[in-house]
Amino acid sequence: MTLEAKDALTQYHFAERLKLDIMMLAHQFLTIPSLKKEEKAGAKRILINITEALAADSNAAASFTGSEEFGKAAGVLDEVINLAESNQFGLASEKAGEAMVPITTAAAAAWEVLHSHGLL
Repeated sequence: MTLEAKDALTQYHFAERLKLDIMMLAHQFLTIPSLKKEEKAGAKRILINITEALAADSNAAASFTGSEEFGKAAGVLDEVINLAESNQFGLASEKAGEAMVPITTAAAAAWEVLHSHGLL
């Protein structure tokens, strides 16, 4: 698929926002083990809800842009949810980092188009 400048801008925006959100999410999973026992369940539920929202955003980005890379990231985020639900927070954090790969690919493709048009 050849990206037009307008579509590249949209794809780049989706990718950069998702990358930032996923980086923060990955870090937050690592904080759960250090919380007090009574705080852990609530923190876990919140991070799972955020991960679900990011997976939905990734699927929406895939639908809106036509980039399958966002769909791949959504699939990885679904795996993050499974890991978090089984209290594997370190692995959930690592897996969240893996969602960055396809999103970075989408961002790079969009950046190339924007750069070629002198927009970046």
